Amino acid sequence: MKHSTRITQQGLTLVELMVSLVLASLITLAAVGLYTVGISSFRTVDAGQEIQDNGRFALEVIGQAARQAGFENYAEGYGLRWTDTYITNTALFPTVRGANNAKVSSVTNVDDDGTNANGGYNSSDTVALRFHGASLQSDRTKADGSMIDCQGVAQTAPLLANDLSDVAISLFWVKVDDAGEPSLQCISRGKPDSPSRNSQPIIKGVETFQVMYGVDTDADSMPQKWVSADGVTNWTQVSAIRVGFVLRGAPGSSQGYQGTSATADENKLYPLGKTFTGSSTEAGLVFTPPNDGRLRRVFNATFTLRNPQN
Repeated sequence: MKHSTRITQQGLTLVELMVSLVLASLITLAAVGLYTVGISSFRTVDAGQEIQDNGRFALEVIGQAARQAGFENYAEGYGLRWTDTYITNTALFPTVRGANNAKVSSVTNVDDDGTNANGGYNSSDTVALRFHGASLQSDRTKADGSMIDCQGVAQTAPLLANDLSDVAISLFWVKVDDAGEPSLQCISRGKPDSPSRNSQPIIKGVETFQVMYGVDTDADSMPQKWVSADGVTNWTQVSAIRVGFVLRGAPGSSQGYQGTSATADENKLYPLGKTFTGSSTEAGLVFTPPNDGRLRRVFNATFTLRNPQN
């Protein structure tokens, strides 16, 4: 006689089912958390790299303009010396000139480099650097490519005597567009064959742009003091400039924002470095960013004006 064995299936108890659901939920939450952290870290790293690249690019553009500042083309029959009637008022048109807490009101006005305290974005400054271009020996109307402005346009040597439009310019300032996005702008005279000042953005996200001037009071080519634009009494004595700016990333680019749990002092940023703040209460030397989840970096550099102004 054969006996059959019946196999019976038994389901999970309610307790076992509940425990399984809880464990599955915990595993899912952990996976989602790791994914969120990974995405946030990626955004921060990506934003940091973009900010670093943009900041270095801006400093390179400004540095090139500073190295060219004051270059005079002495080709016979073309243009006059920087201090002659080619520029009739050296007080108005030196190699370098700037304004403190300023903006450019008229891009097309050749005289407008900004005016002290006329409302720069977050107390941003302006700085203008002037130079002569260089032309081919075979054709004075064509640039040889060695002297370019802040927009990358090669500038020709002076073609007209006593004409200010022959002076190339690289002017830096902060402009805010209609969407509220600030950018470091460059004003130049445009194409040499049809000079017309225009402003173009170099990089976006510049929240404040600060400039200090090294003044050489004893003609040894070394600055004896550093002052802001409204502290310069003779622009031809400026032998160096220090520029600094705060560059921000996109919203959400910072993990937890730089300073959510920090004190107010720890949140402060110094565009020109702490050394240049001293006991000064001048607006713009210290910048306190808003708590908006953006990654921010400070960039600064000092440039010597190697072409003498006197």
